[in-house]
Amino acid sequence: MGFLNHLKKHFKRADGPRTTKQINTLHQAFKAQMGDKAAGVDDRMLQMLSSTQMVETIALLANSPETGFIGVYMYCDDRASIKQLPANQRATSIARAAGMHIQVNGDVFIGRYMDNEEDFARMDFTAVDISSSAPWVAEANAQILRRSERSSDTQALLQRLQAPAGPSSSGRSNGSSRSSPADAEKAKGNEAFVKQDWQSALEHYTAALKLDPSNITARNNRAMTYLKIHKHNEALADCNSVLAADASNVKALLRRAAANEGLGNLQEALQDAGSVLKLEPRNAEAQTRATALAA
Repeated sequence: MGFLNHLKKHFKRADGPRTTKQINTLHQAFKAQMGDKAAGVDDRMLQMLSSTQMVETIALLANSPETGFIGVYMYCDDRASIKQLPANQRATSIARAAGMHIQVNGDVFIGRYMDNEEDFARMDFTAVDISSSAPWVAEANAQILRRSERSSDTQALLQRLQAPAGPSSSGRSNGSSRSSPADAEKAKGNEAFVKQDWQSALEHYTAALKLDPSNITARNNRAMTYLKIHKHNEALADCNSVLAADASNVKALLRRAAANEGLGNLQEALQDAGSVLKLEPRNAEAQTRATALAA
């Protein structure tokens, strides 16, 4: 907690004294975030909220068994957008390289540590690590793909459980563990994505979709790849296709929000971030994007 307290003090000092106009803007932003609950909040409560400094922690690489319980985390001012702090282009680039398509504002700190719930150790994070080619960035992108695969596997299992008994439409038993040609192309796309070979990843995901247009994971991953090379219209189209099949697909909602923001469709991006927060109220990426877009 000592580390976070130091960060809170830093962010509060960096904020500096506020003018009456800035305070009023901050209060209005708080009310906008509260929605219907704002009616029951008085000026004293708003003053207390605006004077409370917190730290937002963004997991660029979440510690897990696959990473040896080593994680890389970004620490930001949780009210940076509301305070109208300037965009931190370097931090934004690092976050996007790690698969977090968000804009970061104000001062930022990045740290790495090992935590397996029995042992905890802070680790060096040097200038060499602040690079899109750093090994941890590849791990972060691989982690995103693993989560996407797990989410799709869960959705597929639910669909199989809800489907009436009978032969599968593909001619194979639902219990078969053999990979289809489409899945093989998708796997090659995943390998290229982790290597940050975006063009090769696009080619393999597209090949997978030609073989199986209903492959939601391949389409979702292709959308993410399009975002990497700033092809926002193409990413938007893929996300729309995923969401037409699965309206509660969190990954597609987040990626469509990123695509819309890249295209300047800020209201639509905010709506998608809000939809994610209804499904996952603690989703850090959605919280960060919603706060930035609402400011």
